[in-house]
Amino acid sequence: MKDTLFKNLVKYPLCDFFLRRCVETMSDKQVTDNLAEEPDLSLLLHFDKPDQMSRLEEMFARTMKTFGLSKEELKARAEFNFDVYDMKGFESVRAVFRLANALSEVDFTQFAFLKGKGLADLSAIKDGKPWFIEVKALVLQTKPEEFEFNGTAEILRVDKFQPKSRRIEEYVETVTRQIAGNPIEKARQQLLETVKKEGEAKKMVGLVVNLFAGDFLDDENLSYVYARLRGKFTGWEKNYLADVDALAFLTSQLYLFL
Repeated sequence: MKDTLFKNLVKYPLCDFFLRRCVETMSDKQVTDNLAEEPDLSLLLHFDKPDQMSRLEEMFARTMKTFGLSKEELKARAEFNFDVYDMKGFESVRAVFRLANALSEVDFTQFAFLKGKGLADLSAIKDGKPWFIEVKALVLQTKPEEFEFNGTAEILRVDKFQPKSRRIEEYVETVTRQIAGNPIEKARQQLLETVKKEGEAKKMVGLVVNLFAGDFLDDENLSYVYARLRGKFTGWEKNYLADVDALAFLTSQLYLFL
């Protein structure tokens, strides 16, 4: 099985550089278990899918450019051990890479990784002002569900947060509740701690949907998520983003609320 994985991986030089060692060190059981996972929770399952691996290859290339680092420097400086397979950790570091790349397209520059327990993930500059950025990965798993089309039942995979009613208002509410607690509060505390240790800067929380999930909310509905988190929506009186200057939400595109 590993031979097949490596044959697919070698087609993508940067993916091969960053991921080969972790696959080499996986036991046969770890490989089998990972391949048996749902697509949202497996990386190995995507090695034979050119469209997805090409996106991953592009992400590594763009990240090197965003940070101005070689592949060796990027692997060494990122807060992740690429030589050990850890899907949760990989989702987190991939989220950091993706958000930095997206922010670089809206005039953020001079990205750097912040090192230190309890600190934010990144520092950057925009319009001459320093920013600290804490990134949280939101892994949206899918589930099989039966739909009827012209009298025929079909099984499709849908986002697990979708309510049975299919009402977008319920969807917005459910997603907001998923992120309003621990992810947002932990990010906020890390940003405040970073300012305390590193000096004044603007503060941003970045929420990144995992790479293999599709879009789930548009610009208008994400503004409702933001209003809830800011305590400006009926039934949402607490400002979860107190002391935070901006919220970034990244699916296949960047939504930035300042």
